[in-house]
Amino acid sequence: MSPRLLRYTGLLAGLTLVLAHASAAPTNAAPTAKALPVTPAELPAQFATKLAASRLAGATWGAKVISLDTGKTLFATNATRLLVPASCTKLFTCALALDRLGADHRLATSLRIRQAPRPDGILPGDLRVVGGGDPTFTTRLHGGRWESALTPLVSALKEAGIKRIAGDLVCDTSAFRGPPYGSGWEWDALSTKYGPVVSALTFNDNVVHLTAGPAAKAGQPVRLILSPAFALATNLADGTSLVTLTNSALTVAAPHEVALRFERLPGSGKIEVAGEFPVGGERTREEVSVPSPARYFGCALREALAQTGITVAGNVRVAETATADGDNSWHELAAIPSPAVVELVRETLKPSQNLYAQLLLLATGAETERHPRDYERARPRAITTEEAGLRALEDFLKTAGIAKGEVLLQEGSGMARANVVTANALVQLLTHMKSHRWSKAWLDALPVGGVDGTLKARFTTAPTKGNVHAKTGTLDGVSALAGYVTTAAGEHLAFALLVNNYAATGSSVARNEEDALVGVLAELNAHSE
Repeated sequence: MSPRLLRYTGLLAGLTLVLAHASAAPTNAAPTAKALPVTPAELPAQFATKLAASRLAGATWGAKVISLDTGKTLFATNATRLLVPASCTKLFTCALALDRLGADHRLATSLRIRQAPRPDGILPGDLRVVGGGDPTFTTRLHGGRWESALTPLVSALKEAGIKRIAGDLVCDTSAFRGPPYGSGWEWDALSTKYGPVVSALTFNDNVVHLTAGPAAKAGQPVRLILSPAFALATNLADGTSLVTLTNSALTVAAPHEVALRFERLPGSGKIEVAGEFPVGGERTREEVSVPSPARYFGCALREALAQTGITVAGNVRVAETATADGDNSWHELAAIPSPAVVELVRETLKPSQNLYAQLLLLATGAETERHPRDYERARPRAITTEEAGLRALEDFLKTAGIAKGEVLLQEGSGMARANVVTANALVQLLTHMKSHRWSKAWLDALPVGGVDGTLKARFTTAPTKGNVHAKTGTLDGVSALAGYVTTAAGEHLAFALLVNNYAATGSSVARNEEDALVGVLAELNAHSE
């Protein structure tokens, strides 16, 4: 998901599909009889009626529903039309990662040294930290404490008896080649938590946290607290800090709405905060991406080491290229494994995490290049790791039975508007993964209606609560929903709903219309034939 600006907005809610005359009914009218459940034979007409009554003027719908039990198509419209899937792109990325890497695979972060520690605990020379794309060094997954996220690395150094690193802390990001963003990501998302810089070394989701609150009196600057605090410290070799703050936001008299803007230009560490905050207003929190995740990782590790008594005499440096082939001077001290891919997939799909999705694509691309299959050996080396991941996806789509040209992706998260897929391809992917060797891991990773993830506040009543397992997708003018639902008759369905080209203010309308259509599927009272 990609906001046009970092801003506080309210979303309209509660709008549902109703008959046009319902709002005009007199208050003393007799209760309207509940509509009879729809049969599979009646479904096409019911869906066509609802789509014709859509309040998304000028929008383009693509949809398909099939029975997983019989293989029969129950409904389809524009099912082969290429449409923007937004975050439903993550379904392809995560399916690829499960298929190619395996649910039990782990990404390694390697600690490497040239010389063994001396008896006095001094490590001669540099410590090299080689990233493998593990995204889980983050406060969000470690009780809100950034130090805890780095405990495995600190513990490995302590167990090796290291008390002082005489050289530099070298952050090696060579596992992934290419630009620091996914192809096609929009520039105005790149300072936000939705579009952070992508790196083989990732820390704290590659963002800093800014807490804003009012001063005591109107006219005074808004109070800002940045976390983790070391990001503002002058701790780099060139005498600079990871980020700097420029605060022109002012406290104003109440009543007044909070109206703050947080901006950071791509490549710059300067965060500019502007706007107004009312006296007595409750503090708010924002997340802003950092320009160099690898340097962020290195500074965090150095700080965590210092807290346990291990000092780094040198600087934090970033190495974007690997050591030369044949250079046997580096030895692995320890390899810190990530959680299993099945857990990374779940952490990607449930909250719709863009950074994790792109890292999974890159990790798959890197693994494919390290261990090419027979039909890949004849291919020239990919220009970027992202491209290698997309080439692996092409081969996976063939095995999944998806026709060439029905999935055209530039990156792995869904941020790029150049990504286009068909409803037909989404349903075929869902069908393939339902019988995949990692089908349980796949199903468990999807958001569940009324229960968790991006569907926690949707499908909150029977018969859809706990029944719909699906991935959402949202960009300005784009909404998508694809997944599984079981009918009242016990039939298992796969569905894909894509809607493009509507006014950005219609996002809640799009979601409610999708939910109404899925509600019809859940109430089907007979099996398809």
